Formats: sequence, structure tokens, C-alpha cells
Amino acid sequence: MRPQHPCPICQSIKRKPVNMVTNRDARSCLQCYRERIGISSVARPQSTCVCGKPKTYTSKLCMRCYQKRGPTAEMQESIKKLVRQPLTSFEEAWALWQQTIGMAKNRYRGPAKAVPKKDRTRVLVIPDLHVPFEEPEMVAAMIAKEVERTDVAIQIGDISDSYSLSRFAKYEPVSFAHEWAKVTLMMQTLSESFPVVKIIVGNHDARLRKALASQLTPDMLDAVTTMTGGTLCPVTALAKKFPNIEIASHEIPNSDHQVDWLMTYGDCLLAHPEKFSRVPGTAIRAFEEWVVDNANAMGIDGIRLFIMGHTHALSFFPFRAGSLLVECGCLCKTQGYMTSARIGGRPQRRGYVTFEQVKGVTDLNSVKIHWLDVEDGPWNS
Repeated sequence: MRPQHPCPICQSIKRKPVNMVTNRDARSCLQCYRERIGISSVARPQSTCVCGKPKTYTSKLCMRCYQKRGPTAEMQESIKKLVRQPLTSFEEAWALWQQTIGMAKNRYRGPAKAVPKKDRTRVLVIPDLHVPFEEPEMVAAMIAKEVERTDVAIQIGDISDSYSLSRFAKYEPVSFAHEWAKVTLMMQTLSESFPVVKIIVGNHDARLRKALASQLTPDMLDAVTTMTGGTLCPVTALAKKFPNIEIASHEIPNSDHQVDWLMTYGDCLLAHPEKFSRVPGTAIRAFEEWVVDNANAMGIDGIRLFIMGHTHALSFFPFRAGSLLVECGCLCKTQGYMTSARIGGRPQRRGYVTFEQVKGVTDLNSVKIHWLDVEDGPWNS
């Protein structure tokens, strides 16, 4: 057994009992070592918090200050971007929209000037555009040809594709900001080109509204609708910026309900029903039969000209006694889903429709299909 000797530090401070040290090389006993008695410390000075209380070297605040902490300047700035007060005016919302889509400044020249009133009214029916997948050369050719002689332009639905909001497989990356920047530009172009523009809401335009309706409860949907000014359709919201653009609507008699997928103009019915068939003419005939059957319920009577969008087909044929059925085609590119291995449907036809009316009565002999696929142009080069 090793001999023990008393700790020199314990003896010097007269500690009782004096601790004994077994290791002869040790300068003090374990108790004196832990208490750092007789050891000159070379440790760092104690780190203190802004409040003066000690803290660890790695932390910025002591525990009490940390628990009472508030957001930093960087956190406050990020919170402002995520959480903001509700928009108080349309101009504020438009400024935020310009920032979102990257519009540097507003180059809108204002609505086109109305031509002098005349007996005959020329109507241009602009088909499905599916921006940003529109055919720009065809749209430019249509506007250049019809800008001087059109009194009313009616876009028959699907002015936007709402590709970023689609629940189907996506074949190319398209951001929300890019897509709706182009939709804004298209609506601005139509506003500057034609004195009166009416837009029917198509199934693609209503994708956001449908997605929210399927995911939210009725009360939640009502709250969101109230906070957004009464609309969940981006196209409807954008139309408020342009004084000569109006979203089409049809009021249902004996009801507070109204629909925005069809409208009447004189004795012409223009619509974007979600009806499709691989058999040519079947969709437009089914729609005409539905209108006839529901004439009283829908408040639609005396229609002689039926014009339908959605099918991307061009068709023109008389039907029944003194009525004409027309499918108005499209002005958009071939999209990825049309060339997939799941073959189906019919090839789309690019074109548009014009007709003339006298005091609300359509001259059926003036109804004309402009089939751009068969015309010479940059799209055929």
C-alpha cells in the first residue's frame, strides 16, 4: 500500500480534517483541485449577455433574454413579405400583381376608340387561346385583319390555360408568374385593339376556382371569396383593369344565380360548355339540344346562331329550321398531351369566326369561318 501524505494546501488553509494524498506527484488533493485552490487560472473571462448576466460563449443571449426575445430585423422583414394587411384598393392589388409578374411599368395605351355608330354591327369571335400556348403569328394576323372593322370582340373562353394550376401531368415547366404575365399582355392587346371586348370564362380559366372549391369547406370558400373582392377567377380579376373589357354573364330567371360560361348577343348564343366528342358535330348538336330543352329554365329564347368553343374544332352547318351551328376552332399550339401514346380526340383546327347583326338580328349569310391553317402565313413556313 502506497504511503499517504497530507495535502499541502489543506494544511495551509487549516482545513479539518486534512485530506490525504496518495500520489506523491500530485500538488494537491482532489478536493482542492476541483475548487481550483492554489491554481492560477488562465481561462477566458466569463461571457455576459446584454443584460449583464452570464451566458455561454456560443450563445448570443442568456436564457432569460432568449425566452423574452422578439423577431430580429431580418425576421421582421421576412414576416412583412409573408403576412401583410388585406388589400384596400384595386390599384394596390394591381401594383402587387405587376411586381409578381415582373411588369416594369404600365404600357397600357387605353381602350380602342369606338367606331361611329352604324346599322350593322360586326362581331369577332376569338376562339380558345390557351395563353401562354397561343399561336402568336395567327393572333397577330387576326388582329391586323379585323382591327379596323370590328365593333365587338367576344373571346369565347379559355383565354388562359392555367397550366401552372393544372392537376394533370405537365409536359413542360411553366411558372405562374410567366403564364399570367402573358395573359395580362394578351388582355391588354385585345383592349387596345377593339372598342368593346367581352370574355367568357372557360373551364381552364376556372381551374383555380374549382381547385379551391374542392379543397375548402363552404365557409372557408366564402371567407376567401369575401377577402378577394368576390371572385376566385384570375381572369375576372384582371378584367377590372381594362375599362372596355367585360366578363360575360347570363342571369338565370327567378334566381339569384348567374353563369359566366355562356352569353347571348342579340339572337346569337356563345358558350364554352364542357362537352366533347370524337364524332364531328356531335358536341355542338348536344349543346343545342340542351339549350332547347332548358330554354325556359335558362331564360334563353329565340336563338338562331349557336357558337361553341372548347372543342378546338371548326364546323359550320345549318340545323333545324333557320338556325346555324358553329364550332369556332382555336388559336393555340399543339400541346404535349395531344401527342401522347393515349391517342384520342380530334386534331384541332386553328381559325376564328365573324358575323354581322342588324339591331340584334344576325345575318346568317354573314357568318364566316376563317380557317388559318389553310392560309399562307409564317405558321406554314
